[in-house]
Amino acid sequence: MKTSVDCLPCFLRQALQVARVCSAPADRQSAVVTAVAALLPDLDMTMTPPANAIRVYATIAKVTGCPDPYLEVKKKSNEVALQILPLLRDEVRRADMPLSAALRFAIAGNIIDYGASENFDIEAAFARCRTALPVIDHTGLFLARIAGLHKHAKVLYLADNCGEIVYDLLVLECLAKYGLELTVAVKSGPIINDALAEDAMACGLGQYATIIANGTACPGTPLPDCSPDFLRCFAEADLVISKGQGNFETLSEVEREIFFLLTVKCPVVGRHIADLTGKNIADLPGKGEMVVYSSGNLSI
Repeated sequence: MKTSVDCLPCFLRQALQVARVCSAPADRQSAVVTAVAALLPDLDMTMTPPANAIRVYATIAKVTGCPDPYLEVKKKSNEVALQILPLLRDEVRRADMPLSAALRFAIAGNIIDYGASENFDIEAAFARCRTALPVIDHTGLFLARIAGLHKHAKVLYLADNCGEIVYDLLVLECLAKYGLELTVAVKSGPIINDALAEDAMACGLGQYATIIANGTACPGTPLPDCSPDFLRCFAEADLVISKGQGNFETLSEVEREIFFLLTVKCPVVGRHIADLTGKNIADLPGKGEMVVYSSGNLSI
């Protein structure tokens, strides 16, 4: 997915938002926005938005002197999610199709994305996911693929944001019952509220999966920049599950089957999904639509 002109004002919005998260004074906030504005003409519009975000956030960090502005927010997000988890876990266990229920809660958790917005309602997202169907719904295909995997098949799960990773546990717990070899990939360095290895371990994902880092500090998975170890894991996986909008933006046109689980929070991403699937763009305005999409299957 290429960067759209609509991404440029979004980068400026994020710059100001981060400056305020850092409690920067007004003159420093202005300096942050000015520095990012000066960077925008030099961005490569053929690159994905997350790949360009690397330079944007490096500029913000240089001006603010704050390399991990969402550090405390990430910790709080994980703490809150861990408090909610037992109730959702019980609901998943009682569901007729536990893995399907787990997918919905995990996708709803993708609303926790400070790159997209600093205001979201996780309880409303959970309430909606209990009744609303995904706009793109390849859940049946996903369940069939999981059921068809042999014991010890390699499944690579690309994690996204803090808080959200706690709800990913619901999916990992279900997948572990199939005897699969699970690996969860996180980011190697701080970027927005994306999860790092220490976050994944602190939230308990290490009980079910091997935790690896992808070699980047990008809010996505830009394969050309990822580490050799991650690329080997990606190539050898029998199934790749990509969580979140940023991972979708960087991997949507990769030539291999990937199951994308995400909440659409951006009209640019909505348009891209519509282009890929033939879905009516009116159904994907980027206002919280759930998506379960297999890049190896275009039937809707």
